[in-house]
Amino acid sequence: MGDNFFTELKRRNVFRVALVYLVASWLILQVADLVVPILDLPEWSSKLVFLLLALGLPIALILAWAFEMTPEGLKKEKDVDRSQSITQETGRKIDYTIIAVLVLALSYALYFNNSDSDSNRQTVPVPAADGTHSIAVLPLVNMSSDKETDYFSDGLAEELLNLLSKVDSLRVAARTSSFAYKGEDQNIRKIGRELGVGHILEGSVRRSGDRVRITSQLINVADGFHLWSETYDRELTDIFALQDEIAAAVVRALRIELLDEEIAPERVAINPAAYDLFLRGRAELNENIAGSLERAADYLKRAIELEPDYAAAMALLGSTYLDMDEFGSLSITESLRLSGPLIEKALQLDPDQPDAWAAQGYRQLRQDQTRAAGESLERAITLAPNHIRALGNYTTVLLSQGRFRENLESVRKLSALDPQNPNHIGTIETTLANFGENDNVEENLDRLRERYDDDPRFHDISASYYRRSHQYDRMIKDMLRTRVLRPSDAWAPGWISTILFSLGAVAEGEQWLDQARQVNPDSRYLLSAAYQQFLAQRQFGALTELMRDAWMREATEGTYLSLGSALMLDGKPAESYDVLKESLAKYPFDPETGDVSFSTASALWLILAARAVGDDALAGDVLSKVRVQISNAIEQRYYLLDSQQSRAAYYALAGERIRALYTLQQAADNGFAVPHDLETPFFDALKDNPDFQAILGQVRANQAAMREKVLALDGLIPEADTA
Repeated sequence: MGDNFFTELKRRNVFRVALVYLVASWLILQVADLVVPILDLPEWSSKLVFLLLALGLPIALILAWAFEMTPEGLKKEKDVDRSQSITQETGRKIDYTIIAVLVLALSYALYFNNSDSDSNRQTVPVPAADGTHSIAVLPLVNMSSDKETDYFSDGLAEELLNLLSKVDSLRVAARTSSFAYKGEDQNIRKIGRELGVGHILEGSVRRSGDRVRITSQLINVADGFHLWSETYDRELTDIFALQDEIAAAVVRALRIELLDEEIAPERVAINPAAYDLFLRGRAELNENIAGSLERAADYLKRAIELEPDYAAAMALLGSTYLDMDEFGSLSITESLRLSGPLIEKALQLDPDQPDAWAAQGYRQLRQDQTRAAGESLERAITLAPNHIRALGNYTTVLLSQGRFRENLESVRKLSALDPQNPNHIGTIETTLANFGENDNVEENLDRLRERYDDDPRFHDISASYYRRSHQYDRMIKDMLRTRVLRPSDAWAPGWISTILFSLGAVAEGEQWLDQARQVNPDSRYLLSAAYQQFLAQRQFGALTELMRDAWMREATEGTYLSLGSALMLDGKPAESYDVLKESLAKYPFDPETGDVSFSTASALWLILAARAVGDDALAGDVLSKVRVQISNAIEQRYYLLDSQQSRAAYYALAGERIRALYTLQQAADNGFAVPHDLETPFFDALKDNPDFQAILGQVRANQAAMREKVLALDGLIPEADTA
């Protein structure tokens, strides 16, 4: 009976059907394993395919037993005359099918086994354009029941990103760009293509009490394969060791040679509650919305109270205080006072803390210590080659030092590391325009505006470009949008009032100046607005007193310049000379070496003051240094539009009247619309020149036309209380 049953199974080709089904199923599972990550399908998709194939096996065997293929088609086996059966011929066809499927399966196995170094399928990493490896760290999915703890999962992902950023041979996409995909169901290949990286690190976090489970996967963008994956269960007290472990595993999977200290520095154990507050503070900083800076500072102060030697929290709090002058509620004096001790202590506790060096460089920039800032930022970049903030501030150093082409390359690097950040996207567009290499800058900005209209950082960059190109109506449109998106800082109302005063719209400028005062009465943007207010009204005495008060409160290169220029306009050249000469002694001015903290504007006013008091030697020395600056910019083909009037002032002081008039005519033709900038002592020697008078008339006409356009803008007249 048993032999007869076995013989019947063979006759009906059941064994052959089983074999071809099993081999084909294995091949289908391999294809599914390839396709699921590429199509960004749920992880359970592969399991579903396996389950369906497993359920299909008995069905296939039952069908092979109960039915038989005949020349007339598929029939029930009991209805087929044995003498007419073609099971042997069908069996041979199934044999050919088995051979074909086996060849495909063997080819597949040989191909991927040859490309693997171990049991995990690993392919050769895709190098970045500059020959280095590249990776993006996506936000870890929060699998906890409390969705309010996104700050924790995001914070862990950012910690991993920061650790990987320290590896010199690894190019790491910046947080802003990587986190732009949070909550989106995106294809891995699409993300990799948009970020310009060869690998993606993704995963999930589940937190329960003092325990955390992290699942991580490293994916090759080129083919969608997982190079490495692992699940970790740890106590929160082990969180730093876990981060180091994951980062080291990623580096090993990418086959990168590195020094031990690059990825596993010595760590001081941190109170888990303090670390939680640190992550909350950093999450607030990344929000970039009203009140987020103040909330971030509160979390970070509480973290330091719990952990008094928490260097990372101190560095971040110091940087937050500096931002609170720019976009928050502190004056520059307070921000510098509060940030200094924190940053210094952070560096004492951890001299290799890149965030602390980046904060130190930013603080030194705010103090007009350009050379020192450059050294601090270079140290931060050495410790963390992909440190976005350090790289961003370093571009400012390069500009100040007249290294314009290096600045362009640095901006290009930033946009490559952070391609989804509107700040850097806008900056590369406008920087290329400054070199005359982007004729489509305005078209590109309009295209970017469609995507980033809800991000104030884009509008800041766009407004800066339109201000420099004298398109004040478009600049104010951007500032009005920023005011809506970021109502808690004085940046937008301060700049709007400054432009309105420069256009002669004094009443409207005063309204916006009041708005800025309501937001932050100590903001430095109020000072520049008030300067333009008194300048437009030619109230030079009031201007001098205002600037003297500002200088006495905080003696920066900027307040030295404001006071020195006000004194000259007020007919007090001797006092102006003393103030500006003191500034020159305090802030270096050596364009030959690039050690420049004394601004070109300060230099031009000092030349005027020095000549007025008879110090021709100093005037000549400073004039020669300005010549070096301008020649350097021209040699590097750096043509910033708003520098045309400064160059014209230099040419006038140097006695090059024709070049001065030519440059002023270019400025007027480009839309320059601030006539009181031409009604200064720089151009006294040109006052009676008919060409100069014609240019002045053109600038006044530009001002009137632009004032009309600006005053017609919707939303320009602020409500009584928008703070």
